[in-house]
Amino acid sequence: MTTSIAEYLEQRRAHPVKLHLGCGGVRWKDFVNVDLYPHDPATSDSSRSGCVADVYADIRALGLPDDSVDEMFTAHTLEHFVRWEGMQLLGDWQRMLKPGGRLVIETPDFWRCVLWLFHPLPKRRRVARTQFYGNQWDRLDYETHRYVWAARELQRFLKHELRFTRVDVSHRTETHYPGRDMRVSAVKWDDVTVDWES
Repeated sequence: MTTSIAEYLEQRRAHPVKLHLGCGGVRWKDFVNVDLYPHDPATSDSSRSGCVADVYADIRALGLPDDSVDEMFTAHTLEHFVRWEGMQLLGDWQRMLKPGGRLVIETPDFWRCVLWLFHPLPKRRRVARTQFYGNQWDRLDYETHRYVWAARELQRFLKHELRFTRVDVSHRTETHYPGRDMRVSAVKWDDVTVDWES
């Protein structure tokens, strides 16, 4: 397997360039599926069903050039980073997206998780609680949660700090738990690349 995402894209002549970041055991058709952690059958990981990555790479340091990616999708990865690291990660992804490129994020919504803590159904209370800390039962540090974003907070950061346009938030997600989680879709402005650091 190729170790560099740039080499993989070059070999495949991938066009358009669409990245599924933090794929785990979920393969997205027509996307390059990227994850850092290969499946180890000897290690218990009840949070994901293996790993189907095309490329093993750290999504914090993809090393792709400015304006080189058409679309990025990530589901339930952002909460695995502390807030400042998530901000840097999103800033780097913005840099790599082509003008008009699209970023789609599915992640738990902090305030929806809070509301679900008081839901009449025990299962909903349980799946709300775990979002604040992630997988604490398997001995995998990368499966723990470090920061849960609120919908408005993430929308504002993408729009005002990173200057994405058409930042839409929906609670009709395609993965995990619709209603508890959010789907944020943002488009990079045609005329801007933000040199963002914090």
